[in-house]
Amino acid sequence: MKVLIIGAGATGSIVAKLLAGRAEIKQIIISDIDAKKARKFITPDPKIVFKLLDARDGKAVLETAKGAYLLVNASLPYFNEDLMRIALEAGANYQDFASDWGDGGVEQLKYHNDFKAKGLKAIINSSASPGVTNLLAKELSLGLKRIECVKVRLLEDVSSEVPFTAWSKAILFDEIWNKPLIWSFDKFITLNNFSDEEICHFPEPFSNLKCYLLAQEDIGTIPLYIKTKYADLKAGGSEIEFARTLFKLGLFKKSPVRVGEVSVTPYDLLLKVWPDILSPNDMKKLVESGKLHNAYFWASVEEKGIRDKKKITRKANILFPNQMEVNKLYPGTNYVSYAAGLSAAIFASALPKIKDGGVFPPEALSDDIRAYLIEEMRKSNIKIDISEKESHT
Repeated sequence: MKVLIIGAGATGSIVAKLLAGRAEIKQIIISDIDAKKARKFITPDPKIVFKLLDARDGKAVLETAKGAYLLVNASLPYFNEDLMRIALEAGANYQDFASDWGDGGVEQLKYHNDFKAKGLKAIINSSASPGVTNLLAKELSLGLKRIECVKVRLLEDVSSEVPFTAWSKAILFDEIWNKPLIWSFDKFITLNNFSDEEICHFPEPFSNLKCYLLAQEDIGTIPLYIKTKYADLKAGGSEIEFARTLFKLGLFKKSPVRVGEVSVTPYDLLLKVWPDILSPNDMKKLVESGKLHNAYFWASVEEKGIRDKKKITRKANILFPNQMEVNKLYPGTNYVSYAAGLSAAIFASALPKIKDGGVFPPEALSDDIRAYLIEEMRKSNIKIDISEKESHT
C-alpha cells in the first residue's frame, strides 16, 4: 500500500511515522509547501519519502496520488473538498482530521454517494477532537432512548515557564475567533465566545474546572447520528483561560486600530507574534531545560437519556498521554500533536475493515469497527473509562 499525506507538520509527521510501522504499508509520501520546515518534523524512515507539493496545485497532487491506497489531509481543513475530489479521481481512500465548517454544515458529507459509487472509503474528522470524542459519543448512546443531551468537554492545561504552542496557529485562532455553535431542538444556534460558564469535572487534579463554549467541529456531526435534543462543546484549563483573557482584551478583533501613526489589526499582530509549534529538536531542548513542567489534553463525553424507565447518565473520560508521558513514548513531540497523530493513525488502520464505500465520521462507523478502534486506543496508551449512574423516573 502507498499512502500520500498532505501536510508535514507536527501531526502529519507523527501519522507518517506511526503508519510506517504497519507491515501492509510499503511507502509513505509526505508532502508540504515548505521543505525546510517539513524536514525539521519528519522522522527518518526507509518507508517515508518527502515531496515538495502545494496542496493548491490540484494537477500535481493528483499525479502524486495515483496508485495510492490512502490520501490524508494533514494540512488545513480548507483543503478538504479539493483533496476529496482528487482522491475520487485517483481511486484512493481518504482521511482528514477536521471540518471547514461555519454554520454547522459538515462539507465532506456531500461526497458520500460519490465515494460509495466508486467503492472508496473516507474517514473524516478522525483525530482526537473531533474524532475520539465523536466515537465515544456514539458508544455512550447505545441502548439509550430519548437522549436529552450530549456534552463534550475538553481540558487543555500547561505548566511552563516559557510560551509554548501545541496547536496549529491558524486552527487555534479560528476556534477562538469563530462563534461557538450548540445543537438545540433540531437546529444549530450561535452563541457568544467563551459564554455559558460551568464547572466541569475531570479526574484529579482537575476535578473542578471552569469551562466555556468553544467553536469546534465535534458538534457538527453528533446530531446527525445521535438523536438528541441538545449538544454542546466546552473547554477549560490554563490554555483556555489565557485565550479567554486575550479575547476579552480585544486582541482577536479583525478590525484595524490606530497605534500612533500606524493602523494595526489586533488579530494579525497576535498571529504574527504567537510562537510556532516547536520542532522535535527544539521540543527536546525545552524538555531538557526543565522549564516545561507538564501539559494535559483530556476529554470527556457525557450523555443523559432513558433506559428501562430509568434516567441514565453515561460518561466517558478520555485521557491522552500528558507531556511527561509523551516525552518517553515519542520524544520530541508535544502532548496535543501526539494525541492527534496517534488517534488519526488508529482511525486509518480501520479503513481495510470497513466493508462499504462512503464518507464516514466516527459516529457513522459500525459497532464492530467502533469496538476495534476503542480497543486499539486503549492498547496505545489512551485511557478510556466509561461509567454510568441511574435513577428512577
